[in-house]
Amino acid sequence: MENSIARLGPGLDQVDASVLIPTYNRKEILRKVLSGLFKQETQYSFEIVIVDDGSTDGTFESLLDLDPPVAMQVIRIEHKGPSGARNAGLKISRGELVIFVDSDLYPCPEFVEAHIKAHTADNLIGHGPVIHTDDLENPTDAEKKITDIARAFFATGNASIYRRHLFEAGLFDEDFNEYGWEDLEFGLRLRKRGLKKIEVPEAKGYHYKPKLVVADLHKWKQRERERGHTAVLYYRKHPVYRVRLQTMISPFWLGVDRLISLGGWTEKPATEEYLKKVEKQGRHLWLRFLVRLITLHSYFEGIREAQREN
Repeated sequence: MENSIARLGPGLDQVDASVLIPTYNRKEILRKVLSGLFKQETQYSFEIVIVDDGSTDGTFESLLDLDPPVAMQVIRIEHKGPSGARNAGLKISRGELVIFVDSDLYPCPEFVEAHIKAHTADNLIGHGPVIHTDDLENPTDAEKKITDIARAFFATGNASIYRRHLFEAGLFDEDFNEYGWEDLEFGLRLRKRGLKKIEVPEAKGYHYKPKLVVADLHKWKQRERERGHTAVLYYRKHPVYRVRLQTMISPFWLGVDRLISLGGWTEKPATEEYLKKVEKQGRHLWLRFLVRLITLHSYFEGIREAQREN
């Protein structure tokens, strides 16, 4: 696949900020996210940079039909994973400040304004709240929950940082070509450069997370398996206690997983049939608990796979 780029909306030579969105096969959700960015209430100029990371659902073509009220660059690249996609977007971005947004995060109207105003010093990383919702039609109806609290130093779902720091730190590590950990790894490098994390409470982002359905179990298991692979990569690059704690790469946790998954119940067809019954009965808390155990086992299996390969 050859890279393709399109520039839409007003032709601006300079902007105060670039909103960077990598995406892969999220055509409909992305259009909802963009509808929020098109309604921003701000005195500042900004562009939207979308990197279509080799989507197969017609994402790139669907974006060409838009007539955005703000400057927008859309680039399609061969599938590289989130690190490669973000780097491709950074290389064409024009704003001094970069605001990272996931392609399933709907922004409030004050989103861009709040991020820009929060940078009262050069060495800051701004983090806005990420509020999970399963209502794509009315995402802002969701209230913040305890489970929405995040502690990461640098998480790219809703974050902002001056562009030069990203290039001086070496950009995202493209060895992370599967799901998981690439932003936390970059965060360690940014922390070493003396940057400081600040909260931007006005920059609310509503993260669309579909309702739990058993039919998606295989997809979640695969994602967690990939996250296990990248956890090993992360720890090998930074073999420090902080990373070991984050990734749970230790004989203790691997042993706990062996006990919990004893008998191989997490992989048996009968287990999935049981989950479907639980789902049908509406026992959502029990279903979430079981699915969490199953996907956690997939994560540890991903760790074991990566350890065996190297």
